[in-house]
Amino acid sequence: MISADKARVRRAQKVLVKKCVMWNEVQKLHFGYGFPLFVYTHDFGLFDPVSEHVAELDERILAFDMCDSLRRRHIALAHGLLPVVVQDLAADLGRPLTVKNLGSGAGLDTLHAASRANGHIAALLNYDTDKQAVSLGQRVTRHLEHAGLLEQGVVEFIPKSLTKSVEPADLIVKIGVICGLQDPAAQMLIAGDYGMLNEGGKLVISSSNENMRARDPLASFLIQHIGTREDPKKGWGLNFRKKETLYQLLNRAGFSNIQIYDDANYPGKDALPDEILYGVETLPAKALGYDHPGAPLGLPPKDVLDQNIGYNWIAVATK
Repeated sequence: MISADKARVRRAQKVLVKKCVMWNEVQKLHFGYGFPLFVYTHDFGLFDPVSEHVAELDERILAFDMCDSLRRRHIALAHGLLPVVVQDLAADLGRPLTVKNLGSGAGLDTLHAASRANGHIAALLNYDTDKQAVSLGQRVTRHLEHAGLLEQGVVEFIPKSLTKSVEPADLIVKIGVICGLQDPAAQMLIAGDYGMLNEGGKLVISSSNENMRARDPLASFLIQHIGTREDPKKGWGLNFRKKETLYQLLNRAGFSNIQIYDDANYPGKDALPDEILYGVETLPAKALGYDHPGAPLGLPPKDVLDQNIGYNWIAVATK
């Protein structure tokens, strides 16, 4: 995997992707939504089958603490932070909100928040270039509308790059986007978010942190060395930011009242039931019309989860 010989690297990668749905998704959809969605859902049915699948391999990888942190990040956002941010911001501004979800795949984090917004969201605009992600997000939206959990016309999916978004907004959600960016590029995107926000608006943004490298080196190595379909040496690079670095990126863009949490430590977590804290996302399966057992394929041991180690910063900042 680290050989100077590209052919040798590719042979090693091919062995993994033939046996493992998760690594196949990482290689196929580099910087795409497939890997996070698998961790959110633990659902083989949403992804391409592999020729020599060893289910136990996927289950073991899902139980890596670093990989599972994406499932925890989704719970923190969908069930913890976003509903509270939406409710409080709508109360502060005295009106329903325009929310933009920029580059976050199928938008499951914000769709959950919108389904519990009680009229506090006037418009939810989701930008992503991945056609499969947009299609899935639209199916989930229709499912929630049919169930009476979303008002029709509130949610829109726009199959364009997040850089094409120019509409003013009260809340911008940007999850997983800057994890692979160096600080100057991340700074540029954050400054753009600040410019699009209405006065008093908020940005919710996530970034991978140094625990990904320090506490789960095997998972970190595999993700960054699985390559792409086109280039075995093109890694899924991660910026292992310190909390202070993320704070400075937001502060330099002009944001104030910057609060930084992580996927294991955030307001409201103690009130969440175990079926959410130790469960997986079933909305996509329901939207596609089949049953999901609702149980994870594999989680880290409970004593590891109970250490409350966060691998993703989640910041809430105000204009």
